[in-house]
Amino acid sequence: MKRIFLTGLFCLCAGFASAADSPPFEQANQKAKAGDFSGAAAIYREILSDEGPRASVLFNLGNCEQRLGRYGPAILAYERARLLTPRDPDLRANLTLARKAAAVFEEPGRFPQVDAFVGYLSLNEWSWLVAGSALFLGGLGVTCGLVRLPRRAVMGSAAVALLVLVLGAVALYLRRDEGNRGVVLSGNATVRLSPFKEAESLGTPGPGRIVHILKKHGGFHFVEVPGTGLRGWMTDKDVGAIH
Repeated sequence: MKRIFLTGLFCLCAGFASAADSPPFEQANQKAKAGDFSGAAAIYREILSDEGPRASVLFNLGNCEQRLGRYGPAILAYERARLLTPRDPDLRANLTLARKAAAVFEEPGRFPQVDAFVGYLSLNEWSWLVAGSALFLGGLGVTCGLVRLPRRAVMGSAAVALLVLVLGAVALYLRRDEGNRGVVLSGNATVRLSPFKEAESLGTPGPGRIVHILKKHGGFHFVEVPGTGLRGWMTDKDVGAIH
């Protein structure tokens, strides 16, 4: 069943072609359909390097990495795509499948319902709601100063806009540390006591594990592995920032 599902992942590639609308993207899709997942992944990475993050490209890159058994890079690609399209059901399903294959699971927050609410929209969508609400309130204030409007309608509109503004600001605040999240990329990635390759090993979190990146020094990141108490240094080749 798992094999059948994975084979079907690339049935979506043709649909994404119209969204990306670029010859390299179509070439990568064809390679993926033909089973050349390594070649397709290389092209997807080139597109991302040249054009910046795109949900469809990241999704297909994640599919390729997953078919190649590279679950850390697959989860990283899916997580980056989720920042852009958090409500995509296919993306969420494939991310869950990759986590299951890597035997890692997302750490639940203290308030799952709140986390689900603030994560329902992307950061850009929340930002637009906040900006739009603020502009609406400003425009409403100016309009009321120039034109006499029904008091009830003004108060109702202002209340709704203010509520959206507050909810958006809270959501952005709760997600303020999202840029510090990273993904462990390989099975032999090691957390070390100090930022040197010869430093004492403290443990291996495993591919696909979410970590918090606290700071950087040279070619190393100081990370914290949630739920384990493990803190130490990892090379920048062993961990990829999601944001």
